[in-house]
Amino acid sequence: MILSVVFKIVMIIVLVVLIFITIQVGTISYFAKKVTQTIEPFEKLDPQAPLKVLFIGDSTAVGTGASTNLHSTSGWFSQDFPEASIENYSRNGMQLKKLVDILSQVKGRHFDLAVVQIGANDIVYLTNLKDIETRQREVIRLTKEIADQVIILHSGDIGDAPLFFWPLTKLYSWRSYKVREIYQKSEDERVSYVNIIELEKSVKNSRELYAADNFHLNDEGWRTWYQFIKMEIVK
Repeated sequence: MILSVVFKIVMIIVLVVLIFITIQVGTISYFAKKVTQTIEPFEKLDPQAPLKVLFIGDSTAVGTGASTNLHSTSGWFSQDFPEASIENYSRNGMQLKKLVDILSQVKGRHFDLAVVQIGANDIVYLTNLKDIETRQREVIRLTKEIADQVIILHSGDIGDAPLFFWPLTKLYSWRSYKVREIYQKSEDERVSYVNIIELEKSVKNSRELYAADNFHLNDEGWRTWYQFIKMEIVK
């Protein structure tokens, strides 16, 4: 009798979990179609420019969710610094491991500034935190070899994204804060960490900054991130 009751409870729990997973996956699939993934990373190449800047990272550096790549963080940067030559090696879905590979391929180059936007996918896809720490440290080392100043960021509190339901909201919030702790350790006289999680607390109606997929940001969202990045730029 007791075993029968326990079995029924377990089956109910399993059923609830399966229903949750089905709903969450269906929601992600539905909203993902509302934002194009074909936007190209913004670049403005000028070999003679007095300021050479590198943007590199995941969809947050591509500007996915914006109406045009001019409204990505690198696009907004170019509007403020028209004299800058901007290279952008960003890709949707990129994680720290892939970024290490790309940075290894650009050894010997020189940039006055590198803006590194990476880590959100490692949070979402549950990369081991120890691996995140090791790979982030390697990203910093490689970037410092090619850039005088490094600005790095990963995301805001991903658990706040309207796309996700409880308990993913709690899990992603916890991971966002743990990754923030890892990134903060890399700050020094040449490396600045943009604490998006803390800075977004000052933004009113922050949910209005999300794109139609409820995960990426819209034009105003990326402009807001750029303003946060700009505060760390040494002119």
